[in-house]
Amino acid sequence: MTTVELLKAIKRNLREKRSAIAEKMIEGRESDFESYQKDVGVAQGLEDACAIIDETLKQLDEEDA
Repeated sequence: MTTVELLKAIKRNLREKRSAIAEKMIEGRESDFESYQKDVGVAQGLEDACAIIDETLKQLDEEDA
């Protein structure tokens, strides 16, 4: 597995986790407001991590060009 493939796999897993959190919120399975706030923060962190992976992939692509 190449570095690029690994990063893409990690990003896919992060997106799946974020989707699971969103589904939980949509279905109303939050136990309280604190849990909701925590999940919002986790989802934002996962999105930030995906953005970092995108930047890294772009840098790797530019280095290869």
